Amino acid sequence: MITKSAQKWEIGQIVNVGFIKGLVVKERVATPGDYRPDLYVLWAPASNRFYSFVPHSGIVRHDSHAEARNAW
Repeated sequence: MITKSAQKWEIGQIVNVGFIKGLVVKERVATPGDYRPDLYVLWAPASNRFYSFVPHSGIVRHDSHAEARNAW
């Protein structure tokens, strides 16, 4: 039996999103009033790329941390 381990979505933790592995959680951006889950800014140290991720909405690559933070 295979069981999935829960990921900790806290700043500094390493998470996997789909096939993108080893992403570091850099920031959690609250999105009050739009009824969506919070946005997470993720960083891939291997490629030095930033991503914005909203659960159930997808992941998008960006050029900088600031750009990823203001994605939605």
